[in-house]
Amino acid sequence: MLWAKQPLWPSFCDATMTFEHRSISMHYARTIATAARRHGLNDRQLLVDAGLDPALVSAAHSHRMTSEQFAALLLGYWRSANDEFLGQTRNPGKHGTFALMAKQAVNARNLRGVYRHISRFYDLFTEEFQLTLGEEGDEAWFEMTLTHPQLDTDHLFTEFFLLLWHRFPGWLIGRLIPLVRVQVNYPRPAHGREYRLIFPSDVMFEQPRIALVFDRQLLNEPLVQTEDTLRHHLENAPLVWVTRPNFFPHYTRKVSNYLHHCLQTRHTLNQVSMETAATELHVTSRTLRRKLTQEKTSFQALKDKVRQDLAIQLLNQPELTISQISQRLGFSDPAAFSRSFKRWLDIPPKEYRKS
Repeated sequence: MLWAKQPLWPSFCDATMTFEHRSISMHYARTIATAARRHGLNDRQLLVDAGLDPALVSAAHSHRMTSEQFAALLLGYWRSANDEFLGQTRNPGKHGTFALMAKQAVNARNLRGVYRHISRFYDLFTEEFQLTLGEEGDEAWFEMTLTHPQLDTDHLFTEFFLLLWHRFPGWLIGRLIPLVRVQVNYPRPAHGREYRLIFPSDVMFEQPRIALVFDRQLLNEPLVQTEDTLRHHLENAPLVWVTRPNFFPHYTRKVSNYLHHCLQTRHTLNQVSMETAATELHVTSRTLRRKLTQEKTSFQALKDKVRQDLAIQLLNQPELTISQISQRLGFSDPAAFSRSFKRWLDIPPKEYRKS
């Protein structure tokens, strides 16, 4: 699912990573579109509004989407259906419920308090699932039991909320929670390959429960986030939940944010350089280069990552020509864009679009 590295939750920036690690299977777009149709919504419009071509989504090939597109699709569904449970339960979960829970969870003392609060909150709010925090020996687990598992036919609800119960508490304590294992009570699905991108651990299928299992000592970890940082976090949701948490190094995060801001305001990266970024961050270009090297990345790698994410998104919009996309990304000509795209994904942009 979710899996992709993020440009802001920060690329979960490693220029050597494959396209697959930075993207999300179109399986999830098809599943949400199906749920939308089932509940009387305009699934085609939801896809278009998220920057997705309905024809590509419905095709049976291996196309993938960016985390930004998937986040836009999730948000569109939540708002249209007023249902954070993605149409996979008997009764919907009204949009805004998670935010209400999070605003209380940020005041917990430690991770144990967070998981206990999540359990109590949803126990009061819904009968569609039950959440339980367990502890025994060196292990702790957070278990989820669905009241009507037959409604979650593609396991979308299970996958998304297990991901959420892992990433949001990890963000609260300022670190990725190392998982011992993930357990689910169903056979490996056809899209099971995605699980290695969703969860940083082995996933065990056909188990007696659905649970995240981790080191018990982590429950004592104190929270590092505040109400102010939570406000910014929720403003960027669900993107921050469908990209690997990027507890990014300081300067990597700042440069990534700056590059995305440039795309939003200037619509090109032509005039963006190490020098302009350094000026924006109030350091010398020499200092910025040294800091990025210490954080095991480079300005060009970060710039390429931003371009790559946007290229994938724009190529899913068939009304745009390769020349227009090349210009939008700040390349000197379409040939330069094609060479870079092939270097990133091992396939020319025209072939990617045709496939």
